Amino acid sequence: MRRAMQIIVPFVLIMAFIGLGYELFFNPLGFLKQLLFIAGFVAVVYLLYRWYLSRRYGTSLFPSRQGPTKAQIRKAKRTSTVSQPIFKRQPNVKGPNRRKAQTKRSHQRSPLKRRDDHNLTVIEGKKNKKKNRAFF
Repeated sequence: MRRAMQIIVPFVLIMAFIGLGYELFFNPLGFLKQLLFIAGFVAVVYLLYRWYLSRRYGTSLFPSRQGPTKAQIRKAKRTSTVSQPIFKRQPNVKGPNRRKAQTKRSHQRSPLKRRDDHNLTVIEGKKNKKKNRAFF
């Protein structure tokens, strides 16, 4: 089945391309009619698909956009009072100064926080019973 589809689909596409090219050269008005027919067919299929999804999920056929638009988001970012951190690139430092900067950073580590104890409990059971390997 898969092998047949690998042959049939390209064949149909090639034949459609040849047919459209023939119509374009020898019957341009027919070509335009054919394009309008194809566009109408695609529009009908799309509307049926949207109608099916709206019936299945209980939404409207053409849902309205919810939330802010991109322009509103940009304006909110410009007028925001909360300042976002600005990261500046540090110049490349070569030679011994670079090593000094790295050693200084390693000594300035923040102390590690202690974690809480785990919540594991021991469940008593038959620890000496061998497992039946046939079921695994």
